[in-house]
Amino acid sequence: MKKQLFLHYGGYVSSSIGALVGVSLLSYIVPSAMYGMVALYIAMATLFQYIVREALGNALMRHALEIQQNKYIALSLIKSARKPIIICYILICLFSFFWVDHANYTELILSYILIFMLGCGVAGEALLSAVLKRGAFAVHLNIIQWLRFPLGALCFSYFSQSTSSILFGFVLAFIIAAIYDLIVWKKLKKPKETQKSETENFNIFKGYTPILIGFFVWFTAFYDRLAIEKLYSEDLLGIYFVLIQVAYMPVIALMHSSANFLFPLLYKQTEKVINTKIIIIVSSILFISWLFLQLSHQWIFSWLVGEEYRYCSWLLPWLFLAAVINAVAYLFQAKFFQVHTMKTLLLIRGLSALMFFCTVTLLARLYEIEGLVFANVITSIFLMMLSYYFGRHEKLTQKRKPVSLLRAKMLIIYVVTFSIH
Repeated sequence: MKKQLFLHYGGYVSSSIGALVGVSLLSYIVPSAMYGMVALYIAMATLFQYIVREALGNALMRHALEIQQNKYIALSLIKSARKPIIICYILICLFSFFWVDHANYTELILSYILIFMLGCGVAGEALLSAVLKRGAFAVHLNIIQWLRFPLGALCFSYFSQSTSSILFGFVLAFIIAAIYDLIVWKKLKKPKETQKSETENFNIFKGYTPILIGFFVWFTAFYDRLAIEKLYSEDLLGIYFVLIQVAYMPVIALMHSSANFLFPLLYKQTEKVINTKIIIIVSSILFISWLFLQLSHQWIFSWLVGEEYRYCSWLLPWLFLAAVINAVAYLFQAKFFQVHTMKTLLLIRGLSALMFFCTVTLLARLYEIEGLVFANVITSIFLMMLSYYFGRHEKLTQKRKPVSLLRAKMLIIYVVTFSIH
């Protein structure tokens, strides 16, 4: 177990350093307006990533024991999810086409490829976690984080100074990671002929609840970027994106990395993996980090990002705090990542998405980037309160009638409609 912990979290630390180095590299050579366009494409592409993570990724980890005995069960799960995932992919591509203004066809095609590769990447992470390949998981993360920004910068510098070049570099990094995942897959032992991959009782997409959860998770992470781009300009979006990459994403990456490590163990019903002690330790470490950022944010930005992006360094600890609270809420939600509690998780995520929509819409109009940061803080606190409440009263909420799919659909239509306006 200690070796697995070292490989897994060592890979996370190394990949986070790679991401920070890459963000710093691009911030010195890419104007904020162009960085904003890249951020916009990433925001839309990540919707597909979140849907695949919440639905297919969690299904792969939920059936980790079966996959470890028979790797072809993973293929059966992917095939059973093929239709809804393809539908989601097409809808997201259409959304990207109508949302982005004045985009050339090369950018759009590369963004469609990036959307698909992000989904492949998160499916690969889930598969490697399910089969307990911690070292391979670490290599996968580092391929993506150490290559995507340098490749984007290389293409930008030597081909054409355009958004298309940066997107092409990103796509190359994800393709290399996907090839590596396939190599690891082929090296897995084949099951005996007597073993059958029975997946008829998995029902991972029953009611499309995981897809709705994936949308709400994405909405609470990316609506702020879409809002600032529509309300103001790509310049502000580019500056905000750099702030997010430095302050927010390392914590969220840690959260997802921890989930990939713990969830295959969590679904062993005889073991209690998440407990109060773990939550207190993790929360304490992150809070100390927040205090450090309060004292050093100007120094960090002075050597980490370009001068154009430095004026908002004082927001660094506050956006980091929002990420910390979000991560703690994610730990409280661990017990809901089961088939019979998905509706409760849907309710939590739907309410937090609605809160995020209201706070971002109001505060972004009043205070620009500062408003977005504090909208994240408010929503993260609200999400943690909901997660804690439903976690403490899980037995009570199970007796109540869960939120219906019709209500969930009405909520998603409400949020999408008003966010477009």
